[in-house]
Amino acid sequence: MNIFIIHSEEDQYGNSKENIFIAFGEHRSYLGSAFAYPAINHHQTPDTPYLIYISVDPADHSDQLLKQEVSQRLFDRVLARAKELRRLRPDLTARIYAGFEADQEKLSFYMRNGFESNDSVVMEAPIPDSFTYTLPDDIEVTQVNLNSDKETMEYKERYDEIFVTPLNLEALAEQGRYPYFHNLSFLQEGKLLGGCTFFAKDNCGYIETVYVVPEARGTGIARAIMNYMFDYFLTHRMDAVRLEVWQLNTRAAGLYRSLGFIEVETTTMFPGMIL
Repeated sequence: MNIFIIHSEEDQYGNSKENIFIAFGEHRSYLGSAFAYPAINHHQTPDTPYLIYISVDPADHSDQLLKQEVSQRLFDRVLARAKELRRLRPDLTARIYAGFEADQEKLSFYMRNGFESNDSVVMEAPIPDSFTYTLPDDIEVTQVNLNSDKETMEYKERYDEIFVTPLNLEALAEQGRYPYFHNLSFLQEGKLLGGCTFFAKDNCGYIETVYVVPEARGTGIARAIMNYMFDYFLTHRMDAVRLEVWQLNTRAAGLYRSLGFIEVETTTMFPGMIL
């Protein structure tokens, strides 16, 4: 079968058509698509701040050989485009990567094409009964009102600047249904320092997000936020805390280890290559 790959129009994320590929067969039958999405993130991946995410999505076919051929053709095109994008920022260490879904078939496909494994790591820490913590008097803690469209969109804008994956509001709403859910901001003299989102599940404290704004980094506020959550969980009779971190986020993983977190589970989620 002949396979034709064309560019689509700009997508909903503002990705230019040069980064989008659609595969068609004979009689214009849809065979699949792929795209590259470049972003710069010094906050979550300081060692590889230039991130180029690629995704190859063949259409479902009963013919596995066709699916494999389409996937390979799309991968070759989108990887070549990703390498072109990488050359636009020679000043930054770059990583081309894929993932964000627990689809072993897809992950194996990327690994067969030369991507190295990278893990999403679940970490856990016990909270000693004797643990206590009090925030400094000049730190104010406020709750983000997710019933307010204005506050929700301000939070989403802030989140999307710091984290690699844009905020999923549906997932946030789902977290809000768990006990002890809080989405907090930490301020000093009215200026935002950072924030966190956490909840309880199965009698364990779960930390979903921790962030510090760039101008407050190096002040110890991340450790203060973590200790605040430890104290909260222990006060509410939870003696263990869990979180998940991308292995590439070396800064965050180092902080968690220094607070007593150990790895309890790893999942290959983000195979890629550093260029």
